[in-house]
Amino acid sequence: MTSSSAQLRRLGAELRRLRELTGRTQGDLGAVLGRTHASLVNWERGKTKISKSDLAYLLAELRAPAEVRRGLEELRVAANQGRSPWATYDLPEWMRPLVSFEEDAVRVETFEPVLVPGLLQTEEYARAIHETGHHKVAPEFVDKWVAARMKRQERLSGKRPLKLHAVIPEAVLRLAVGGPDVLRQQLARLHEASTARNITIQVLAGDRNGYGGVASNFLVLHFADPSLDPPLGCFDGPLGGYMISDEGDVATLGSMFKDLSRMALSAKDSTELLAKALAG
Repeated sequence: MTSSSAQLRRLGAELRRLRELTGRTQGDLGAVLGRTHASLVNWERGKTKISKSDLAYLLAELRAPAEVRRGLEELRVAANQGRSPWATYDLPEWMRPLVSFEEDAVRVETFEPVLVPGLLQTEEYARAIHETGHHKVAPEFVDKWVAARMKRQERLSGKRPLKLHAVIPEAVLRLAVGGPDVLRQQLARLHEASTARNITIQVLAGDRNGYGGVASNFLVLHFADPSLDPPLGCFDGPLGGYMISDEGDVATLGSMFKDLSRMALSAKDSTELLAKALAG
């Protein structure tokens, strides 16, 4: 099911496409509609909702065909009225767009310099992180946030499994988050995941010294139709995270990930290293 955030972005992409076809500018349309230039920018970027009357007026100005108008109005209603299935998890404001877009993504590239990526964590490992990170996660939210992380992992299986490519430094495999037993279970999970057809895990061996400049974790989300849904990036730190939509910045993240992938062990060698780490 397409998420609300993804629907808003798709609606915005269609509005931008229609405007560019007519040669109109955001400022021009904003003046006609009695809206600010910023309003048009935010609609086209899928950052804010658009009312029924504004959409109708805008599409009339753009001389959109009747069938296009009906389709975009249906998309507007779905985006404006749809309740996110993630609402029950009380996720922080910054994370809601991530889980929403993640539902619609077809491929995710992720780098974690300190921890196992969330999409590959066991429940015990995730709980240990949330419980010790009390500065970021209040105790009353731990159960819900751990459950949300496990729910996100459902995208890795099923009829339309998400393709995941993760690069993880070797040191992460030795950091006993939650204690030795939790770490062993986590290593077993990583080893099993590394053999899945839709998951690629590469380990940055401890003797590789070329990635010191990448000191923060990040991920890049790719969608089925890049022309309609360009890739997005996301940073996550101790004080929260944020989505990155600027095409140049997202391209830089993609280039950084390619560099890390080239420096890391091959997927096959990484699976063997995980097996050795698990054997202890």
